[in-house]
Amino acid sequence: MFMPISLCLGTLFAQPADVLPGAVMRVWQVDRPLSALAPLVPGQSPNAWIRVNTINLDGERGAFGPFEDDFIAMVDGGFVVEHPGTYNFRLTSDDGSQLWIAGNHVIDNDGLHGAEAQAGSLDLETGVHPFQVKFFERGSSARLLLEWMPPGTKSFVTIPPDAMRSSWPEKREITAGTKAVAPRFTNKVDVGPEPSGPHNVLSEKQSAAGWTLLFDGAEASPWWRGFKKKSLPDGWVVEDGMLIRAAPGGDIITRDQFGDFELSLDWMVQPGGNSGIFFRGSEEFDWIWATAPEMQILDNIGHGDGASSLHSAGACYALYPPPVDSSRPAGQWNRAVVKLQGDHMQFWLNGVQTVDCKIGSDDWKRRVADSKFWNLSPFSSQSSGHIALQDHGDRVAFRNIRIRRLDQKSSS
Repeated sequence: MFMPISLCLGTLFAQPADVLPGAVMRVWQVDRPLSALAPLVPGQSPNAWIRVNTINLDGERGAFGPFEDDFIAMVDGGFVVEHPGTYNFRLTSDDGSQLWIAGNHVIDNDGLHGAEAQAGSLDLETGVHPFQVKFFERGSSARLLLEWMPPGTKSFVTIPPDAMRSSWPEKREITAGTKAVAPRFTNKVDVGPEPSGPHNVLSEKQSAAGWTLLFDGAEASPWWRGFKKKSLPDGWVVEDGMLIRAAPGGDIITRDQFGDFELSLDWMVQPGGNSGIFFRGSEEFDWIWATAPEMQILDNIGHGDGASSLHSAGACYALYPPPVDSSRPAGQWNRAVVKLQGDHMQFWLNGVQTVDCKIGSDDWKRRVADSKFWNLSPFSSQSSGHIALQDHGDRVAFRNIRIRRLDQKSSS
């Protein structure tokens, strides 16, 4: 069930801030001409914040401020949906753009081109659904237009201001100069053979160290259920000692909640596959990613996100990139380890440490502020919560899921 609009607006968006109709656009002047959308190096403040009533923006009218060429813009807000049903969207841009709604990639209109349109649709329930439009401009004209066709209507119209909500923070840091685009991820290391068995069991040494299973290879329901559901969705099945996202079913979460812990599991994705592991998540909102950081699961070779370390396997998604690519390709098993003690978060992928950071530190806050999570006030704020496995639309398998609770004073 979706939150009432008043609750969603009062708690989901960042505070303190004015929640107003329309959307918020941030613009970064970048250090190179782009041919496609690319992530920015984390922690770089935008060159400008601009309120927009509608996403009907034309560079010739000065809609992007003083910026004419070589910039990235991100437009954020929430669609106010009063009538549930299938909503059609049309995104026109010169150059490339994308539309994301509640974590769903609805339209991909990326690449160098003139003012071209692409369409997509998504089923939406009553409530407020966070969205982001990503846009880049390389040269010549700059154009960005988002339209929708709500249920029961027959033509596309520009989304009106009162159908969008956005937070306008009191503090809006900006910096001058060009901003660095994340480089392509090319540093690969050999991590050797796949993890060997026996699988889904604990050794005496592991049991003595406090490890327990979150999956025994035969059933998953004792430990896992659907997000905001009482049981395991039908799309998640157990086969041959593996917990598999085989069909649409939504994210799944642990029945228990965990604060300080060490988690170890093996994952394997299909070619081009994408998934993730979330930590200290809450069911207070409609999406696990609104509250929980993510360790990315990805086929770095077959999925476009693998071009950037910031979105690659082993990353703290969109915030902290791994120093090297330590993933195995699609169809092979990867071992992930996550350790959280207080605000200290560490990731390892196939024995290589990929993330070592402090949640809530100045560096963390700076990266969150310049990411897609900037207007989600509950993000990463819980000291305890659910662990979640993501349904990103692709087949992904898990095994050897085990965890041990940690005392914050312990470093073993």
